[in-house]
Amino acid sequence: MSLSVIRNPDRGVWDAFVSSTLQGSIYQSYEWGQLLAGQGWEPIYLGVTDDEGLVGAALVLSRRLPGGLARLLYSPRGPVLSRPSVDVLATLTRTVGKIAKERRDVFWRIDPPVLADDPGGCALFEQDGFRPVLQEWSYWNRPKYDMHLDLAPGEAALFDALPKEGRKNIRSAGRKVTIRSGLSDEDIAAFHELLRCTAAKKRILIRDVDYFVRCRNLLGPAGMMRLFVARHEGRPVCGGITTRFGRKAVQLHIANDYSLPKVGWAVQWEMIRWAIAEGCDMYDLGGTATSYPPRESDRGHGVYLFKRSLGAEIVRWYGYADQVFRPHLYRCFRAIERSLPVSERLLTYRPRGIIGRLRGLNPLRHLGHRP
Repeated sequence: MSLSVIRNPDRGVWDAFVSSTLQGSIYQSYEWGQLLAGQGWEPIYLGVTDDEGLVGAALVLSRRLPGGLARLLYSPRGPVLSRPSVDVLATLTRTVGKIAKERRDVFWRIDPPVLADDPGGCALFEQDGFRPVLQEWSYWNRPKYDMHLDLAPGEAALFDALPKEGRKNIRSAGRKVTIRSGLSDEDIAAFHELLRCTAAKKRILIRDVDYFVRCRNLLGPAGMMRLFVARHEGRPVCGGITTRFGRKAVQLHIANDYSLPKVGWAVQWEMIRWAIAEGCDMYDLGGTATSYPPRESDRGHGVYLFKRSLGAEIVRWYGYADQVFRPHLYRCFRAIERSLPVSERLLTYRPRGIIGRLRGLNPLRHLGHRP
């Protein structure tokens, strides 16, 4: 089998391949690279072909490290292979290595769509020289533990499987609010204001409104995104953004002003109904917000319980691994990265003025939220 690498393949060809693979997700789509291009990342699309077409792909996002003298590379939920293949992965890795040498990149971080209990898939990457990153959390990569809901039973069966209290919450909140989907500037502004309320309550960072406008412009025309906003007496009280790529739906954001109890159930249910109507067979609700197995002491345990009550199950991914090109700088980066969980806890419990000053000192802050 003769393998070759093509750079920046046609958008349609790229998306058709990624969406056709078993674990391909929106985070490796052509559109995701364009979306992150507006957030300071440079997308590089690398495809491996044999005589019949694409057999492997990697959306590689590149960004400068502080000081501007070096860069890092990252493939969220990638690379994507049509089948486990040492040759295909090695071809991708060699190509990324050449790019890294030319541009003085420090390392290539991946969090591949390989399950933790798949020893063959895990070994494939380590045999290719990737170093496992032994940490449960990363504040700039995709979650190691996701919550997936199987949509195959259909809307009626999924609703009946909800706990009695959940069904009651959906019906009760549904009578108090009007939930509509739309992608107008007004809808996006309303959602962003709700997100600001969520950020203030949970003390988390959020993206600016321009990010959501760009998201709408890239994903909306292709029917890959829906924004739902619940209004009570004309006032937005809760909202959510979900996406579709192939037969998989992914919840990107959920926001609430916490003025109306249980309304989140109704919004979440509308997002699930949309995914089913679009022909999706899986709904990704995002990370567990916990360690594994989840513990009551975990800060995000309530989030996990909510997703679990919807019928979602935990998916444990292989995790993070790095292909290192500049070992000395890499060790410095990892030392800083290891300190981030401690820094995050300090930022959570300090007065707001100190929070702002400490965040400004965080050398990895410019990486932003998870790509």
